[in-house]
Amino acid sequence: MGNAARAEKTGRSLPRGGPAGAPLSYVAIYKADPLDRIELVKAGLPAEQAKQIIADLAMPVGVTFNALHVAISTINRKAKNQELLAQDESERFVGLAKLIGQVEAMVEESGDPKGFDAKAWTSRWLQEPLPAFGGARPVDLMDTMEGQALVSETLARIQSGAYA
Repeated sequence: MGNAARAEKTGRSLPRGGPAGAPLSYVAIYKADPLDRIELVKAGLPAEQAKQIIADLAMPVGVTFNALHVAISTINRKAKNQELLAQDESERFVGLAKLIGQVEAMVEESGDPKGFDAKAWTSRWLQEPLPAFGGARPVDLMDTMEGQALVSETLARIQSGAYA
């Protein structure tokens, strides 16, 4: 079964903040049941949604695609043909979306999110070398599940005040 047929059959995609065409709901992705995220990764993320994640982060496109080890041309071709990403590609993009949601949830839980741009903050933070990673940038760890977990745990420590 081809990607397009599989997408139609599964109907799986990242949650949106409203009707079709509305922005992605990163908090919903973060708070989603892990089994739902796994099902989405296995079914394949629509390439158009991967492009939306990149656009929302507003990081230099080359930096993000290089960090995730995905070719820009592959994503553009798959988006143009309304295809799904492969499982490994989907996992990296869903992990990035989940991280954005984690930051948004942290801000909501910590106080008044008014005026705070979680996507812009996440973009800047991902590109900054951190001592906790031996001077590596968090974005450089986002291409593996272990790296994504480490980045997420570091954010949680920042929220709790355990990270100096």
